[in-house]
Amino acid sequence: MYKVGMYGGSFNPLHLGHVNAIIEAANQCEELYVVLSNTNDPNEINHKERLMWLKTVTRDMEKVHVFEIFDENVDKNVYDWDIGVKQVKDYINKPIDVIFAGSDYKGKNVWEKAYPESKVIYIERNEISSTLIRSNPYKYYEFLPNIVQRYYIKKVCVIGTESCGKTTLVKNLANLYNTAYVYEAGRYICDKAGGIDNMQKKDYFEILYRHKQLENDALNQANKVLFIDTDSLITLYYYQLDFPECDDLDKAFEMVAEGISKLNNYDLYLFLEPDVKWVQDGSRTYGSDEIRNRNNLILKKLLEKNGIKYISISGDYRERFEKSKTLVKKLFE
Repeated sequence: MYKVGMYGGSFNPLHLGHVNAIIEAANQCEELYVVLSNTNDPNEINHKERLMWLKTVTRDMEKVHVFEIFDENVDKNVYDWDIGVKQVKDYINKPIDVIFAGSDYKGKNVWEKAYPESKVIYIERNEISSTLIRSNPYKYYEFLPNIVQRYYIKKVCVIGTESCGKTTLVKNLANLYNTAYVYEAGRYICDKAGGIDNMQKKDYFEILYRHKQLENDALNQANKVLFIDTDSLITLYYYQLDFPECDDLDKAFEMVAEGISKLNNYDLYLFLEPDVKWVQDGSRTYGSDEIRNRNNLILKKLLEKNGIKYISISGDYRERFEKSKTLVKKLFE
């Protein structure tokens, strides 16, 4: 067994071939250093994301240590190996007995030149590569660790005023795509509060945080796409309907709701128009056509104020479902 080994790459993205190589290398060393190599290429996945992936998949491997190095070049094909080698050696600060590399490097003499004092062992790699995955991550989805799959999950948010079919559509789409969905946290919290008329400001803050946590949990079960019933701006919309005054707490709520909306960065917003029959479910108060249309305009102005680009969906439940399927399909083309 070797004392110190090193395995490096850009891991853009990390895939199961990399994970297999890390395990094989770790099984041959007392200590293995996994090096994330970064450049200034704007097309690379954020280095913090990639570092998190590596730390996550190796967290139970006690002998594996993960760190990153940086190169100022934009193109990794002109990577400055001398600077990279110095950063690696300075960090490890002990003799490196063995360098592990994918078999695609065999015969290129790259690692032998960079680390002449170390043995180089090539690990046979399968047909998958980061380049291939980047060309179509959904085609090669099964080659990605779960933590990396989360990064590629498309997020579709269904929004609109009350009783316009959001929950029905979200559940139907989730069933069709065999995936998870995020239910509207406001329903549960409204019931807990004793109904819509008994909601307090603190309840709306709870909705914001609960809904975001539900989304985070659902990502662990999602299959390529996640459907979300409403978002923080819908919660802000209801808050401002219930509390039209504007004190310091109201301003704080607006700031939090809009901040969460910016973090969401959803791939698709489906806006359901209020042209289906209004149904009272015990938590609704805005049933007349006049009020529904007025509130619909209020919500659209709020979305536009926050730069949300949505696609309007109208028609009966069947038409909404068919239109939504077409739009979701386009996300993967």
